[in-house]
Amino acid sequence: MKRLFATIACLAFGLAAMAQENCSHFNARHTPAWFREGVSYQIMPRCFSEEGTLKGAEKHLERLADLGISVVYLLPVNVADTDMDKSKWSPRQLASGFNDPRNPYRAGDYFSVDPEYGTDQDLKDFVNKAHSLGMKVFLDLVFAHCGPAADVVKNHPEYFLYKENGEMELTRWNFPKFDMNYIGARRYFKSVMSYYLAHYNVDGFRCDVAHRIPISFWEEARAEVEALKPDLVIVAESSRPYDMRYAFDAEYNWSIGRYAMRKILDKDPEFADKGGMAYVRSQHGKNAAVRPKGALHWNMTENHDFATDDFENRQEKRWGNACCELQLAFSFAIDGVPFLFNGQEIAHAKRVSLFGHKDCWIDWKADGATEVAKDRTAKIKAWAKMRKEQKALSYGATEWIDNDHPAEVLSFKRTLEGAADVLFVGNFSDKELKVKLANGAKYTLAPWAYVFAPQKR
Repeated sequence: MKRLFATIACLAFGLAAMAQENCSHFNARHTPAWFREGVSYQIMPRCFSEEGTLKGAEKHLERLADLGISVVYLLPVNVADTDMDKSKWSPRQLASGFNDPRNPYRAGDYFSVDPEYGTDQDLKDFVNKAHSLGMKVFLDLVFAHCGPAADVVKNHPEYFLYKENGEMELTRWNFPKFDMNYIGARRYFKSVMSYYLAHYNVDGFRCDVAHRIPISFWEEARAEVEALKPDLVIVAESSRPYDMRYAFDAEYNWSIGRYAMRKILDKDPEFADKGGMAYVRSQHGKNAAVRPKGALHWNMTENHDFATDDFENRQEKRWGNACCELQLAFSFAIDGVPFLFNGQEIAHAKRVSLFGHKDCWIDWKADGATEVAKDRTAKIKAWAKMRKEQKALSYGATEWIDNDHPAEVLSFKRTLEGAADVLFVGNFSDKELKVKLANGAKYTLAPWAYVFAPQKR
């Protein structure tokens, strides 16, 4: 009966939050300057080094700090489920071709580092090294599901959802689904967050499929763990407008990065008649219209999901270096926090995978020695420096500027009182364009060319 009442209370809280789909009359929660002003970088340990370990990744931290990275986000490094029953593997894992049960997003034990990546001490050393270089570290929280042979399945079967016939409910990835309206499961996961903060001294979290978990849980958890680290940052893999009222500091910029820009560049038939870059601009406006004032997005052009699912057809191959560079420049210029996926700073184009290490790791010495790689690194380093120097990029408004090629060209400026404006004009097409802005400025832009620069005050 207590479980029923607790569940009803949680559902009522969740429904009340969902009623606030338009949150534009709220202010977003205050986010620490170290995140808002920074540049984030995702590390997928399996592919980030030849070793595929935390120690292998740690060797690159000085290079990342020199690049201008301020936040390093690690994919899950806790123990993964080793169950070899492939009927309980996700379709993506089966399709990968690796005969490895260890899926980083299929937890076996939330409280220990997987031996594949090293030891608990290795993770502590990684965090300490990053801190010594002035960088923060995020861990990945996977609380919607776990592996079928996970410790928590054995020890706490009551934490899960079940069908009428008594079988455990599974997610679309074939993983056991937690009952996150059950108070016992909530307490368990709040203890996981507290453990990571206390034991590893991390600075924040990225929350996997956060929208599949009641917002009431995230708001409760946020309030509790802030007592351990008041300036921590929590980012949602989600696009719920109400996420950033109390629980989260930022969310994924899915509507632009995943459902607009990528689809248009891939010539997806569903997006062929949506207006090209004019559609991207409209999505930006729709986001702002329903989100709290000051809400932040994590602006990415690639991540572990995109890269894994692309196999050998990575975006650097599909779209080419110039197009990918333009998208990255846009992610630095538009409001939000830029997010880099491992290897983007060298225009890495070879296969990487969540699901295995063999032949899927970055050869930094060889892949980073090309002229394209050196040029990309220099560009990102310059943009990160500009972001530190130009406060309009972190705190300014985005003011769109109309142009005479709205389907191909995005043009806007970032403005902040007392600071220089920063202009962005990008030609998202494979043809040279003579572009005229509504303010009278004219530019001749080669295919995929752009202007991204502060303006004289």
